[in-house]
Amino acid sequence: MAALAYLLLPISGGIAYFAADSPRVRLHGLQAALLGALWPAALYAGTRVSPGVTQAVFVVMGVIWIVVMASAAVGKDLWLPGLGRLLDRVGDPPGR
Repeated sequence: MAALAYLLLPISGGIAYFAADSPRVRLHGLQAALLGALWPAALYAGTRVSPGVTQAVFVVMGVIWIVVMASAAVGKDLWLPGLGRLLDRVGDPPGR
């Protein structure tokens, strides 16, 4: 289920975050939603520099997307750098 959070960024991530009971799936859903928001922002920033940077950003983000989706599918929890602690704090709020 965690890998499904990455299928349609950021929509599937939001659905996984709000609908899942498992903390692992919720964390992957939150990461997918953040990745889905970060990707277009990075593309926009790349267009301000040059078309080559935009293409590089697209390829790098695509590789990141495939790697985190594949790692979630095989049961490994790969977190984006700097997001691990943030996801732990907000991924499973008390009372859920």
